[in-house]
Amino acid sequence: MKRRNLGYLVILVVVVVAAIFLRSRGGPQTSAPSAPPPVGQPAAGQPAAQPAAKVPDLGGKEIKIGSDTTYPPFETVNEQTKKIEGFDPDLMDEICKRANCKAKFTTTAWDGIFVALAQGQFDAVVSGVTITEERQKTIDFGEPYLRFGQVVLVRSDETAITGVDALTGKKVAVQTGTTNDEKASALQKEGKVGDVRRYETFALAVKALINKDVDAVIIDSFAADGYMNQTPDKLKKVGQPFTSDALGIALKKGDTTLKGAFDAALEQMKGDGTLDTLYKKHFVMRAPGK
Repeated sequence: MKRRNLGYLVILVVVVVAAIFLRSRGGPQTSAPSAPPPVGQPAAGQPAAQPAAKVPDLGGKEIKIGSDTTYPPFETVNEQTKKIEGFDPDLMDEICKRANCKAKFTTTAWDGIFVALAQGQFDAVVSGVTITEERQKTIDFGEPYLRFGQVVLVRSDETAITGVDALTGKKVAVQTGTTNDEKASALQKEGKVGDVRRYETFALAVKALINKDVDAVIIDSFAADGYMNQTPDKLKKVGQPFTSDALGIALKKGDTTLKGAFDAALEQMKGDGTLDTLYKKHFVMRAPGK
C-alpha cells in the first residue's frame, strides 16, 4: 500500500496468486502453493549468510509507532480484545526483543501520518509502508523487510475485468495518499482507467467494491489476500501483480540510532529464519483457501 534495494541477496517475493486463487475458487490446481521468502532470505542451494553483528541495545526504550490499523494482514484491531494485531506488530515485537525496546502501536489515519512522524509524534511508522524516493526526501527508512506487487481486486462474480489492462472506462477505488493512489492516477492519465475513487481507508474502498459502487480496487497483493479472508467468496484477484515494491520501517530523518538497531535486528531475523516464519504465519497460513 503504502509503501525499493538491498546489499544482501535480494529475492523478490513471488506473490502467491495463481495457485491459491484457483484453489479457493474451485479451479484446477497443479501443485500446492509454496511460501515465497521475504526480502533477504537466501535462495535454495545458496549458503546462508554469516551471523549478523550484535544488535545495539536501546535500553528498554518505548518506541511510539504510528500505524493505520485498517490494513490486514499487516495490522488490524482485534474486535474482541481491541489489541492491534498482524504482521507488523509481530515484526516489531521481535525486533524489540533483540534491541531491548518496547513497541507501542497507536492507531492513526494514513493521511498525515508522515507529517506526524517528522514532527516527533511517533518514533516510527510501521504500516506496510512502501519505500519511495519521494518519501525519502523527508523521512528515512530501515532496510526493506518485504517485497510485494500491486494487484487488481474485484468481486468474485466479475468476468469482464481480467487484470490491470482491462480497467479502461472502469471505476477504480484506492486509499487516498497511497502508492496505489499514485498508480491509479498515472493509469488514468494514460487513459487506462476511467474514474478513480479515493477513500480514507482500504476498508472503505473494499466496502464500496462489494456494494458495487466501484468496479475494482487497486491494492497491494498481501492486503488483497487479507480482505479476501475477511469476506469469503465475495472477492478475487485478477491478472498478475503489475509493480514490484519494497516495504520498510519509516523513521524520522537522521535517526541513526533506531535505524542501526532495527537494521541489525532485521539482519539477524533474515539470517536465522525468523522473518520467514513470520511471513508464513501471516501471508501463507492465512492466505485465501487455506
